[in-house]
Amino acid sequence: MQNDIEKILDKIMNKKSITQKEAEAIYTNKQLNELDYQLKQEPILSKEEQEEYDKIAFKEDMELFDRIKELEAKKENKILEIVQKLEKNLSSSTTSQKQTKQETKLNNKIDNYFNKYLEYKKDFYKISDSSIKSYKASYKYFKYFITNNTNLNFSFFKKLQKQLQQLPKNFFKYKKYYTKDFKEVVKLKDIENYDTLDNKTINNHIVNIKNFFDYLVYEEIIEINPLSNIKPLIENKEIKKEEYSEEELQEIFNSDIEKEYLNMCKVALYTGFRIEEVLSIKKENIKDNLIYLDLEDTISKKHKRIMPIHNNIQKIIQNQKKYNKGDFLFFDGNSPAEVKNVGKRLNRRLKKIINNPYKSFHSFRKNFSQELEINTKAEDKIKKYLMGHTLNKDITHTVYNRSKINIDKLFDCISQITFKYK
Repeated sequence: MQNDIEKILDKIMNKKSITQKEAEAIYTNKQLNELDYQLKQEPILSKEEQEEYDKIAFKEDMELFDRIKELEAKKENKILEIVQKLEKNLSSSTTSQKQTKQETKLNNKIDNYFNKYLEYKKDFYKISDSSIKSYKASYKYFKYFITNNTNLNFSFFKKLQKQLQQLPKNFFKYKKYYTKDFKEVVKLKDIENYDTLDNKTINNHIVNIKNFFDYLVYEEIIEINPLSNIKPLIENKEIKKEEYSEEELQEIFNSDIEKEYLNMCKVALYTGFRIEEVLSIKKENIKDNLIYLDLEDTISKKHKRIMPIHNNIQKIIQNQKKYNKGDFLFFDGNSPAEVKNVGKRLNRRLKKIINNPYKSFHSFRKNFSQELEINTKAEDKIKKYLMGHTLNKDITHTVYNRSKINIDKLFDCISQITFKYK
C-alpha cells in the first residue's frame, strides 16, 4: 500500500495525470470536493485562446526549441558546403591531371599532329590552298608562344588572345619582330608605335587553332579542347566608304599622281569596277567599245559582265592598250599579290590628297553607283547589272530573258553619266 502511494505522488511531482481511484487513495473526501470546486471555477478556453495561452506560458521553451532547430540547419548546410567543395576540388584535380597528361603528350608531337590535321582537311574537306595558308599562319602564331613545357590549358589561350593584341601587323614579315621574344617586341611598340593585329584577325587565328584542337579530340589524342570556352574579341565595325565630292575629284585628277594610277581611278569612276576587277581587264577582252569582264579564279558570278566604255575614258583605254606591257590593261594583272600591292600604293597616294578614313579607291565605285541612281533613267535591272549585283532573284531576267542583257540599253545608261571635273 505504501509503495502504491509513493508511485502516485511521484506521478503528481512529474506533472503526470492520475486516475480517480489513485486520487481517492491519497486525498480525503473533503480535499477531493475542494479540487472539484476549483476546477469548476476555471474558465473553459476556445482552441485559439488555448494556443495563445500556450505561447505565453511556454514562450521560453518554444524559443529554445527554435534555436536548436536553427543550429541544426546551419550545421547541415555547413556540412553540405564542405562536401560540395571537396567534390569540386576533386573534379578540378582530375581535369587538371587529364590536361597535364595531354599537354605533355601534345607538346612533344605538336608539329606532327598539325601536319596530319592538314592532310585530314585536304582529304576529307578538299580545302583550298588559301585555307591551308590561313591555318599555317595561325599555327605559326600559336607556336611563337609555346615551349616544350607550356601548359596548353584554358588560361594559356586566354592569355594568348591578349598577347596577340599587342603584336604588330605582318609580324612574321619582319625579322626585327619574330626573332625577339614577346617582351622585347612589346618594348618596340612604345618606340615605333606600330599598328597591331586587329580583333577580327585574332578571332580568325583563334578559330583556326580551336578547329585543330577539335581534331585532336576527334582523334582521341586529347579528351578536352582547352579553347572550348574562349570567347571571341569584339570586332571593330567595318568602315563604310563614302563617295568623293566634285571638288575632291577635281583635286585628285589635277594632282601629280602617276598617270597609270590616275587612269585606273578614271576607269573605276566610269565603270564602278572594284580594284581587282580593274586589274583583271585583259586587252583581248576589249572589243567594239565594250569591256568583257571575266574575273578568273572566282566562284562569284558578280565578276562576270559586259561594260560599255564611256566616251570620257575611251582615249585612256586606247593608251593603256598601247603602252602597258603584257596581256593586261593595267600593271601585271589581278594576282592576289598584285591586287594587294597596287591597292596599297594607290590608296596611299589618294590619302595624301584626300586624307579621310571613309574615302579610298572604293569611293569611285560609290560615285558611279550614285550617278546611276540619280542621273540615269535606266531600269533597275540594268543598274544592278552594271554594278555587278546578282539578278538571280529577278524572274523576268533569269527565266523569260534567259539571263541576257540588251547591250543598247547598257550603252544608253552609261552615256547618261557625267562627272564634273577637268
